[in-house]
Amino acid sequence: MATTLANCMIEMSRQMGDLWSSSATSSGAAGGTTIVDTALSAKATDWIHTEREMYTRITSGTYVGNERYCQSLSGSTLTTLAHGGQILSAVTYEIHRLFSASAIEPSKRSALIYAARKAYPHIFKEIRDETRTWGNWLYGGSGDFETWTVSTVPDTWTRTSVTAAQNTNMLYVTRGTSSCKLSTAAGNILQGISNNANLSSLVGKYVTFKGDAWCDTASCARLRIYDGVNTYNSDYHSGDDGFEELTVSGTVSENASEVSFMILHDVAAGVTYADNMRVVGPNIDRVYIGDLTLARNRPHGVYMTAESSNINSNEPAWYEPWQQIQGDIGSDGYFYSHHGATDYRLRIIGMGYLDFLLAGVSSTDWAATIALNSPQTDILIAEAIVYLYQTKIMPTGSAGDTKLYAQALSFWKDELTERKRKFAMVAPAKSIDYGI
Repeated sequence: MATTLANCMIEMSRQMGDLWSSSATSSGAAGGTTIVDTALSAKATDWIHTEREMYTRITSGTYVGNERYCQSLSGSTLTTLAHGGQILSAVTYEIHRLFSASAIEPSKRSALIYAARKAYPHIFKEIRDETRTWGNWLYGGSGDFETWTVSTVPDTWTRTSVTAAQNTNMLYVTRGTSSCKLSTAAGNILQGISNNANLSSLVGKYVTFKGDAWCDTASCARLRIYDGVNTYNSDYHSGDDGFEELTVSGTVSENASEVSFMILHDVAAGVTYADNMRVVGPNIDRVYIGDLTLARNRPHGVYMTAESSNINSNEPAWYEPWQQIQGDIGSDGYFYSHHGATDYRLRIIGMGYLDFLLAGVSSTDWAATIALNSPQTDILIAEAIVYLYQTKIMPTGSAGDTKLYAQALSFWKDELTERKRKFAMVAPAKSIDYGI
């Protein structure tokens, strides 16, 4: 379920009656100042005029993406400010007569990006996260290896020597949609105090580090707790090409200079997959949710279930229905609850603001996508059009234009209200009361 920014803009232009899309039938001037298209001959000369800023947008060929101010129309020849070079025959292009695609502000692109947030809560990003474990001292959901800001190491972990990569082959995943693959060289990844300051609270405490590991080589994959004084190692994975739960326990020294939890890959020729890592010990009354992109950082519901410690069991690792738990949200991005459980899996449900993303990152590229399809995209489009016309009734234009824009704004406000009534997304049931 995704629609590109380019397709949203095209549909928006179509609904506004502001889209001309065609292709050149002959090559234009060598300097790139004209587009020649016989279809333009059907238009009156004043279809292009300088009383309002009108722009071309090249959509194919060498100068794709070029947007240029339209100066005049004569027969089949459209004169513009110079493109990057000659616009050849068969090159496709658009003409935007009310608002530019992106050349000047307010533009259709910026309006759509703004509308993605403004239309909340009628359209929203659906959030259903199961990467958190109550009582897990590892940062947020980092033990599930779902987030990789850089491709060479999972977020909030440090890599030494070994090659680390995000794996999305579900044969090697036990929780979520990805795991951590270790290969090529002997080494480790670790999470320590420098990655997660909360781990300093474990000094002098008895802790257990455990998680799921797959390995094809004996004496290769194991877990380690290291505090600068003591080193505690788990047994090695058997190397039989299957997942096993590895576990190691120990007391962090009172004189610890470090508190680190390591996943070791000791044989360069081997391959290890790690997932579902947890550090449990003294009760922790909070879990970090500030990275889940929840609107106002507030979930609609937090649920808990017991998690099976035996990943080879024929029983599922969790059961329905999940137990609802209550708590409060701190300004630090943590969900606080006095629930006494440890090593219980959480399901966090809520709503987030929408955005256009490219490779998972906010982007203004025309190829960026938003997690919406029709008819919800009609809400986004109407919200963007309202924004554009609102900018035009500011006291900066002529009285005649302002009146026309105000009439258009009134129409689109009514249209937006109707679309929200018909097409608004259904919010998840809310089980947490935050008060006023």
